[in-house]
Amino acid sequence: MTEGLQDGKAGVAVHLRTSTGQSRYLLVARREPCARCTSGTRTISIWATARGRGEAIEWCSHCFDATCQPIRLEDEHRERHQAVRSAVAEGKVSGPWHAVRPALEDLERRGLL
Repeated sequence: MTEGLQDGKAGVAVHLRTSTGQSRYLLVARREPCARCTSGTRTISIWATARGRGEAIEWCSHCFDATCQPIRLEDEHRERHQAVRSAVAEGKVSGPWHAVRPALEDLERRGLL
């Protein structure tokens, strides 16, 4: 079963600031069984820059297989990106996180993931 962050459920845009100072905003996050090791949970997250460049960041909690790669945003991601840009313009944005995992763990602690 796949669990995920529902559109708008967090109430604010989740902001990531990379070590190079670039900003990324969370569009989608979900968890599903890991197909590689079959005993772990794979976290899949889609992030975008303010200009709409996408990035998929994934990892498994058990085998630690991780990937980070640029992606082309699909229609649903572009719609979410527009909503995130609106939230940022309204000041509805989290303080910047410096890594993906702690940001998503915070959402999980708050029952949003």
